Amino acid sequence: MKRKSEKTTILFVNKNAQAFKPIQVSSGLILHWKKYIAGIIVSFAVLLGAVVYLISLQNEQVQKQLFLSNRIHYIRSTFSGVDTSAMKEKFLKIDKELSGINEFLKARGIKPVVKGGEGGESDDAVLSGDEISDFYIKYLNRLSYDFSHTPLGLPSYGRITSTFGHRENPFGGANVETHKGLDIAGPFGSPVKAMAVGTVEFAGTRGGFGNCIMLKHANGFETLYGHLSQIMVRVGQKVSIGQVIGKIGSTGRSTGPHLHYEIHKNGQKINPQSFLTLK
Repeated sequence: MKRKSEKTTILFVNKNAQAFKPIQVSSGLILHWKKYIAGIIVSFAVLLGAVVYLISLQNEQVQKQLFLSNRIHYIRSTFSGVDTSAMKEKFLKIDKELSGINEFLKARGIKPVVKGGEGGESDDAVLSGDEISDFYIKYLNRLSYDFSHTPLGLPSYGRITSTFGHRENPFGGANVETHKGLDIAGPFGSPVKAMAVGTVEFAGTRGGFGNCIMLKHANGFETLYGHLSQIMVRVGQKVSIGQVIGKIGSTGRSTGPHLHYEIHKNGQKINPQSFLTLK
C-alpha cells in the first residue's frame, strides 16, 4: 500500500496575532532544503557559464569581422591613388631581369634564388606595397650573396692571350695541348684580385704554375691564380671580393708576365669565360 507523503503546515501570523492562510509543504523539502538549494546554485552556475561562453563566441566573431574590415580598409588606403597596373608592369620587368640572373646562376651550378610555383593567376592587389617590396629585398639580398660568392669577371686588367681549351704549345714540341684556364697578359707587378669571397686553400709554389694561390668559395667553386711574382695572402686567410691577393709575374712555366686563371666547380675545371659577363 502506497504511503501517503507527510506534510508540514506553516502558519504565518502578524504582530496583531492575525493568522494568514496556512501553507502546506512537504516534510522532505524542509528536511533536505540544503540539497535543493545546492542544486539550484549548481544549475544557476551552469546557466551562467553557458551565457558567458556564448558572449565570448560573439565577441570573437566581432573581432574577426573588425580585423577583416581593417584589412580591407588598409588595402584600399594603400592602393588608393596608385596606378596598380603600372606598378604591376614594373614588378614584371623586375621579375624578368631577376629571372635572367637566376638563369645565369643556374647554368653555372648555383641553385636558383626562388623556385617557380604552379597554379593559376595571382592577384597582386591582395598584397600591400610593403609586402611586395619586402619580398624583392629578400630576393635581392640572396642574389647579392650568390654574386659575392661566385667568381665573376677578370682578376686582373689586361689582354686575354690564351683561352680555355685546345691551343698550340707555346714551348714547341707537341703541336696541340689542352689549356685549362685563361692567360691574361699584363705589366709585371700588376695587382691580382680575388673574384669572390673565399678562403685561401693554397699559397706557394706549385709545379708549372710557379707562385700560385688557390681560393675556396661557396657553392663548390675554387679559383686558381698562377705565375705570380708576389703572394700577398696566407693559407686559411679569409678574403673579400676584389681584395688584392698577389701580383702578376712570370714564375713557373711561363713565356712572359701574365696571369694564369682557372675556375673549378666541384673539382672539375670549367671555362672562366662563361663568368665574364651576365649573358
